[in-house]
Amino acid sequence: ASWIIAGDPEAMAAWANWPPPHVETFDPFQLPLMNTLILLLSGTTVTWAHHALQQNDRKGATLGLLLTVLLGMVFTYVQFGVEYPEAGFAFGNAGEVAAANVYGASFFMATGFHGAHVIIGTIFLAVCLLRLISGGFSAKKHFGLEAAAWYWHFVDVVWLFLFTFVYVTPYLTMQGN
Repeated sequence: ASWIIAGDPEAMAAWANWPPPHVETFDPFQLPLMNTLILLLSGTTVTWAHHALQQNDRKGATLGLLLTVLLGMVFTYVQFGVEYPEAGFAFGNAGEVAAANVYGASFFMATGFHGAHVIIGTIFLAVCLLRLISGGFSAKKHFGLEAAAWYWHFVDVVWLFLFTFVYVTPYLTMQGN
Protein backbone atom coordinates (compact mmCIF):
# COMPACT_ATOMS: atom_id res chain seq x y z
CA ALA A 1 0.00 0.00 0.00
CA SER A 2 3.02 2.29 0.17
CA TRP A 3 2.61 3.17 -3.51
CA ILE A 4 -0.74 4.81 -2.63
CA ILE A 5 0.80 7.32 -0.23
CA ALA A 6 4.20 7.65 -1.91
CA GLY A 7 3.28 11.04 -3.38
CA ASP A 8 2.20 12.49 -0.03
CA PRO A 9 5.14 13.35 2.26
CA GLU A 10 2.89 13.97 5.29
CA ALA A 11 1.24 10.58 4.90
CA MET A 12 4.63 8.92 4.49
CA ALA A 13 5.88 10.61 7.67
CA ALA A 14 2.81 9.52 9.60
CA TRP A 15 3.19 5.89 8.51
CA ALA A 16 6.92 6.01 9.22
CA ASN A 17 6.03 6.79 12.85
CA TRP A 18 3.22 4.28 13.26
CA PRO A 19 2.49 3.42 15.96
CA PRO A 20 3.12 6.90 17.31
CA PRO A 21 5.86 7.48 19.89
CA HIS A 22 4.83 6.83 23.52
CA VAL A 23 2.14 4.31 22.52
CA GLU A 24 2.58 0.94 24.17
CA THR A 25 1.03 -1.67 21.89
CA PHE A 26 -0.24 -5.09 22.94
CA ASP A 27 2.10 -8.05 22.76
CA PRO A 28 0.24 -9.93 20.01
CA PHE A 29 1.65 -13.26 21.14
CA GLN A 30 -0.20 -13.13 24.46
CA LEU A 31 -3.92 -12.34 24.79
CA PRO A 32 -4.51 -11.44 21.10
CA LEU A 33 -3.01 -14.75 19.95
CA MET A 34 -5.16 -16.65 22.44
CA ASN A 35 -8.25 -14.86 21.14
CA THR A 36 -7.18 -15.61 17.56
CA LEU A 37 -6.95 -19.30 18.39
CA ILE A 38 -10.39 -19.17 20.06
CA LEU A 39 -11.90 -17.64 16.93
CA LEU A 40 -10.15 -20.09 14.58
CA LEU A 41 -11.31 -23.00 16.74
CA SER A 42 -14.86 -21.70 16.44
CA GLY A 43 -14.45 -21.87 12.67
CA THR A 44 -13.69 -25.57 12.96
CA THR A 45 -16.63 -26.24 15.29
CA VAL A 46 -19.12 -24.52 12.97
CA THR A 47 -17.75 -26.60 10.08
CA TRP A 48 -18.12 -29.71 12.22
CA ALA A 49 -21.73 -28.75 13.00
CA HIS A 50 -22.53 -28.23 9.33
CA HIS A 51 -20.98 -31.51 8.22
CA ALA A 52 -22.62 -33.41 11.07
CA LEU A 53 -26.03 -32.06 10.05
CA GLN A 54 -25.39 -33.06 6.43
CA GLN A 55 -24.76 -36.60 7.72
CA ASN A 56 -27.97 -36.41 9.79
CA ASP A 57 -25.91 -36.50 13.00
CA ARG A 58 -28.12 -34.13 14.98
CA LYS A 59 -26.24 -34.72 18.24
CA GLY A 60 -22.88 -33.83 16.63
CA ALA A 61 -24.41 -30.83 14.87
CA THR A 62 -25.94 -29.57 18.11
CA LEU A 63 -22.68 -30.00 20.04
CA GLY A 64 -20.62 -28.34 17.29
CA LEU A 65 -23.00 -25.40 17.08
CA LEU A 66 -23.21 -25.04 20.87
CA LEU A 67 -19.41 -24.95 21.08
CA THR A 68 -19.28 -22.37 18.29
CA VAL A 69 -21.72 -20.08 20.12
CA LEU A 70 -19.79 -20.49 23.38
CA LEU A 71 -16.46 -19.76 21.67
CA GLY A 72 -17.97 -16.65 20.07
CA MET A 73 -19.06 -15.50 23.52
CA VAL A 74 -15.62 -16.22 24.99
CA PHE A 75 -13.93 -14.26 22.17
CA THR A 76 -16.23 -11.31 22.83
CA TYR A 77 -15.62 -11.41 26.57
CA VAL A 78 -11.84 -11.63 26.19
CA GLN A 79 -11.78 -8.72 23.75
CA PHE A 80 -14.23 -6.34 25.40
CA GLY A 81 -13.98 -7.48 29.02
CA VAL A 82 -10.28 -8.28 29.39
CA GLU A 83 -8.27 -6.73 26.56
CA TYR A 84 -9.98 -3.35 26.18
CA PRO A 85 -9.64 -2.37 29.86
CA GLU A 86 -5.90 -3.15 29.62
CA ALA A 87 -5.35 -0.83 26.64
CA GLY A 88 -3.18 1.99 27.96
CA PHE A 89 -3.66 4.02 24.81
CA ALA A 90 -7.41 4.19 25.44
CA PHE A 91 -7.02 7.30 27.54
CA GLY A 92 -3.87 8.75 26.00
CA ASN A 93 -0.34 8.23 27.22
CA ALA A 94 2.29 10.42 28.78
CA GLY A 95 3.93 12.43 26.06
CA GLU A 96 2.07 12.75 22.81
CA VAL A 97 -1.52 12.32 23.97
CA ALA A 98 -2.97 13.37 20.60
CA ALA A 99 -0.97 10.69 18.81
CA ALA A 100 -2.02 8.10 21.39
CA ASN A 101 -5.65 9.09 20.90
CA VAL A 102 -5.34 8.68 17.11
CA TYR A 103 -3.82 5.24 17.61
CA GLY A 104 -6.47 4.31 20.18
CA ALA A 105 -9.29 5.53 17.96
CA SER A 106 -7.91 3.52 15.04
CA PHE A 107 -7.43 0.43 17.19
CA PHE A 108 -10.89 0.56 18.78
CA MET A 109 -12.64 1.36 15.51
CA ALA A 110 -11.07 -1.59 13.70
CA THR A 111 -11.35 -4.15 16.49
CA GLY A 112 -14.68 -2.85 17.78
CA PHE A 113 -16.31 -3.00 14.36
CA HIS A 114 -15.07 -6.58 14.02
CA GLY A 115 -16.27 -7.33 17.56
CA ALA A 116 -19.74 -6.07 16.65
CA HIS A 117 -19.76 -8.54 13.77
CA VAL A 118 -18.70 -11.34 16.12
CA ILE A 119 -21.68 -10.48 18.34
CA ILE A 120 -24.02 -10.44 15.32
CA GLY A 121 -22.60 -13.78 14.13
CA THR A 122 -22.92 -15.29 17.60
CA ILE A 123 -26.59 -14.29 17.69
CA PHE A 124 -27.05 -15.65 14.15
CA LEU A 125 -25.53 -18.98 15.22
CA ALA A 126 -27.52 -19.08 18.48
CA VAL A 127 -30.74 -18.71 16.47
CA CYS A 128 -29.54 -21.56 14.23
CA LEU A 129 -28.87 -23.64 17.33
CA LEU A 130 -32.43 -23.05 18.56
CA ARG A 131 -33.78 -23.96 15.13
CA LEU A 132 -31.65 -27.11 15.07
CA ILE A 133 -32.84 -28.18 18.52
CA SER A 134 -36.49 -27.53 17.62
CA GLY A 135 -36.20 -29.61 14.42
CA GLY A 136 -36.15 -26.67 12.02
CA PHE A 137 -33.14 -28.02 10.10
CA SER A 138 -32.67 -31.32 8.31
CA ALA A 139 -29.80 -32.96 6.47
CA LYS A 140 -31.20 -31.61 3.19
CA LYS A 141 -32.75 -28.32 4.33
CA HIS A 142 -30.49 -26.06 6.37
CA PHE A 143 -29.60 -22.98 4.35
CA GLY A 144 -29.85 -20.77 7.45
CA LEU A 145 -27.02 -22.71 9.06
CA GLU A 146 -24.95 -22.58 5.87
CA ALA A 147 -25.41 -18.81 5.64
CA ALA A 148 -24.43 -18.41 9.29
CA ALA A 149 -21.34 -20.57 8.72
CA TRP A 150 -20.33 -18.49 5.67
CA TYR A 151 -20.72 -15.32 7.70
CA TRP A 152 -18.71 -16.82 10.56
CA HIS A 153 -15.87 -17.86 8.26
CA PHE A 154 -15.80 -14.35 6.79
CA VAL A 155 -15.51 -12.92 10.33
CA ASP A 156 -12.62 -15.34 10.96
CA VAL A 157 -10.75 -14.27 7.82
CA VAL A 158 -11.20 -10.58 8.59
CA TRP A 159 -9.81 -11.21 12.07
CA LEU A 160 -6.65 -12.75 10.59
CA PHE A 161 -6.02 -9.49 8.72
CA LEU A 162 -6.76 -7.43 11.84
CA PHE A 163 -4.50 -9.61 13.95
CA THR A 164 -1.70 -9.14 11.43
CA PHE A 165 -2.07 -5.40 10.80
CA VAL A 166 -3.46 -4.12 14.11
CA TYR A 167 -1.50 -6.29 16.55
CA VAL A 168 1.54 -7.98 14.99
CA THR A 169 2.82 -5.29 12.59
CA PRO A 170 2.76 -2.38 15.11
CA TYR A 171 4.32 -4.60 17.77
CA LEU A 172 7.15 -5.70 15.48
CA THR A 173 7.63 -2.09 14.37
CA MET A 174 8.02 -1.05 18.01
CA GLN A 175 10.49 -3.88 18.62
CA GLY A 176 12.56 -2.67 15.66
CA ASN A 177 12.89 0.87 17.07
